[in-house]
Order: sequence, then C-alpha cells, then structure tokens
Amino acid sequence: MYKVGISGGFINKLLISHFCVMLIVVFRLHLHMQKKSLSYLLIPLLACIWGSSFILMKRGMFTWDGAPVFSAAQVASIRISLASVVFLPLLPKLLKHKQFIKDLPYFMIVGWGGNLIPAFLFTYAEQSLDSAIAGIMNSFTPIFTILIGYLIFKSTISKQQIVGTLIGFTGILWLISLSHPATGKFQLAPALTILLATLLYGISLNTIKHKLNKYNSIEIATGGFTMALLPALIGFYFFDTPAVFRNNMMAISSFKYVAILGLIGTAFAVIIFNRIIAQTTAVAASTITYFIPIIAVAIGIADGERFVWQQLLAMIVIIMGVLLVNIKFKRRNY
Repeated sequence: MYKVGISGGFINKLLISHFCVMLIVVFRLHLHMQKKSLSYLLIPLLACIWGSSFILMKRGMFTWDGAPVFSAAQVASIRISLASVVFLPLLPKLLKHKQFIKDLPYFMIVGWGGNLIPAFLFTYAEQSLDSAIAGIMNSFTPIFTILIGYLIFKSTISKQQIVGTLIGFTGILWLISLSHPATGKFQLAPALTILLATLLYGISLNTIKHKLNKYNSIEIATGGFTMALLPALIGFYFFDTPAVFRNNMMAISSFKYVAILGLIGTAFAVIIFNRIIAQTTAVAASTITYFIPIIAVAIGIADGERFVWQQLLAMIVIIMGVLLVNIKFKRRNY
C-alpha cells in the first residue's frame, strides 16, 4: 500500500499550470495556427486537465484537513453554471440554425446527460470514494458508448468489442471491491454512481453522433451547455450556495478549485478537444482516454490518497478492455 502526503502547495501549483495551459490554448486559437504537430502536443495537456478534474472536485468539497466547505451538489451547480456562461455569447449564432428548435430534445440529452447530471454524480461519489478511483472508472465511457450504440442506435458490434466489454466489466467489479483500501469497506453505491455517469456519457455521445451530426462541435457544446444553464443556476440557489460564501471563511479558497474545474476543466477543455479533432483525427484524440486514469492516480497518490497494487492491476484490466473495444470502434467508424 502506498501513501504520499504533500502540502497544499501542490494543488496550488496545479491551478497555476491550468491557467497557463488556458492562456496558451486561447492564444493559439486566436492565431488560427494549423500545424498538426502542435495539436498533438495538446493531447497530454488536455489529459492533465481532465485527469486533475477529480481532485479539483474533492478540493472544492473539503479543505486539506478534511473539513467540509461546499456540498457535492453545490460544487456541481457552480461547475456547470460557470461552464455554461462561457458558451452564452455563442448562442445567438446557434439560434439561427433552422433545425435548432426541432433538435432541442437532443440538445437536452447532451446537456443534461453529458454534463449536468454526471457533474452531480461524480461529486456525490467523491464524498467517500478516492479521486484516483473515480478517474480510473471514468475510462469506462467508451465501453458504454459501444453498448448504447448497439442496443439503441443499432450500431454494429464485433466479437472483439464484446470480449473487451467483458474484460472491462471484470476490471470494474474488481476495482469496486477494492474501492476504499484505507478502511477496507466495500464502496458499492458511489462506484455504481460513477458507472451511471459513464452510461449517461455513452448516451450523450451516441446522441451527438446519430442525432446532432448536422452541427459542428462548438455548436453542439453551446446547445448542450445552454440547456444545462437554467437547472444549474436553480441548483445554485436551491442548495443555498450563497450561504457558504457568507458563513464559511474557506469558501473563496475552495471556490478557486471549482472555478478552474468549471471554466478550464469543463468549458475550455471541450474547445481544446474539438480543435484536436479538427486538426488531427478522432483516433488521435481518443488516446486521451488512456492518459486520464494515469494522471488521476498520480495526483491522487501525491495528494495523500492510498493506493494498493491490486488497484493498479484492476486499472490495467479496465484499460485493456477499453482498448479492445475502442480500437475496433475507431477503425469501423472513422
């Protein structure tokens, strides 16, 4: 069993690095540079952003000594509210699209199933589950994407993908049984919550592919986050988030982490991902899926979370399953 304790300065440095990445990306997009080699360099940077989002959720809810600040629901509400506001200036252009009103139900599926509801599910799970485990389980999204595509949208599925799915499920079940090595408790509920979030991701991705393929990636993100904005704002006040700012002296400190999570880890990450796909290939962009668990585990260990060697083996099993599923899927569809 491994445990490494470090000071809060680590995550503060992480925040600074996130800001630097954002500035570099925004500057690059402004210049409209077209070199593919630079886009490939953005892949590990984006993996770092998404891989660190799990610890940012945790730091939004708890101080370094474990004292509660924002609740799980409050962190999710703040995160989606901030991310949605980023896309508001792009809404007028989307409203001019002739099919937008007709496609509102699909945008709601993407906004709620791909962003809003998973944000609440992940923060709920991380109240008792280590951020490293959450990061590993998030890699199950490609498998659910394949299954939903096959069961609902009648996409084809190969024997290799079936085998990969079974291997992935085996790794997930093993990981659930090891989900809290510090106490040895079986953390079934939060683990299943994350699985539900990845299932919703799979539904959202298939909706984008089969129902919203007439829109470009920025328009899809704008429509989805627009549909998520109102319920996120309602949640912000319903869960009495302003009271935390008034009564908890650590609120501003924790808000920094949630702000980075919403603005960079959610909104700007989508923009970066879209640009990677546009200038390289979807196959290249999909490699982010395999980097995220590694980043999440590394940051979790550095943050003092416990990690046992059996969890490493379970992670390898999951990634093997995802790899088997994803390689065939990408070759068949792109």
